[in-house]
Amino acid sequence: MSVVHRLGDGLVNFYLVDTGEGLVLVDAGLPGHWKGFLADLDRLGCAPPDITDVLVTHGHPDHIGLAERLRTEAGARVHVHEAEAALAAAPLKPAADARPEKSIVGYALRRPSGLRTPLHLLRLGALRTRPVAEPVLFADGRLDDVPGRPLAVHTPGHTHGSTVFVFPEHAFTGDALVTRDEMVGHVGPTLLCRAFTHDGRAALESLRALEEHDVRSVHPGHGEPWTDGLPAAVRAAVAAGVR
Repeated sequence: MSVVHRLGDGLVNFYLVDTGEGLVLVDAGLPGHWKGFLADLDRLGCAPPDITDVLVTHGHPDHIGLAERLRTEAGARVHVHEAEAALAAAPLKPAADARPEKSIVGYALRRPSGLRTPLHLLRLGALRTRPVAEPVLFADGRLDDVPGRPLAVHTPGHTHGSTVFVFPEHAFTGDALVTRDEMVGHVGPTLLCRAFTHDGRAALESLRALEEHDVRSVHPGHGEPWTDGLPAAVRAAVAAGVR
């Protein structure tokens, strides 16, 4: 049975998964998380070289901030969906078709406190995020060479190559499904708002591909873990709609 350790800082989550066959990191936080990350590993009795693989749900800076450092300094393989390779290679210079649907300005005018999260990302070095230079590219399906043999489910919408990783008892949803969106003040399963999403309609449709995976625990990129099952989380997010 896999054991999941939630890392990060409360606003940004990433996860260390002890599969029983090896240690896997799902997403990689921000550059400013490095010191806390080392402290967490030390507390858990391990070190960066013990992590064999980093699974990237998508290429935004708050999900790949430590990935390249782990690749070059600790020898970890960094896995990126083939549709996400361009963004992971240039996370600070996304292509025109990889930019958010709406400006953040309108959201900030309606709810200024929502700027807490983007400002937090900047403080933790989002603009210092290093591209992933030599990713291991994958498509949909079982990742047989990764400890725990997770299933990669392509969920385009938040980004072109957004991916949810499904282990036997846990789903890691990145930003394809979160349980907190600070920009709109929503708590509970939801999509991130269009200020951070490339294609809201596609993101909503992608959720339906997750409903068939009946795993109990859902671990999002933002917000608290959800323990009432992935199908229920999907239904709640679909009901919340796209903001």
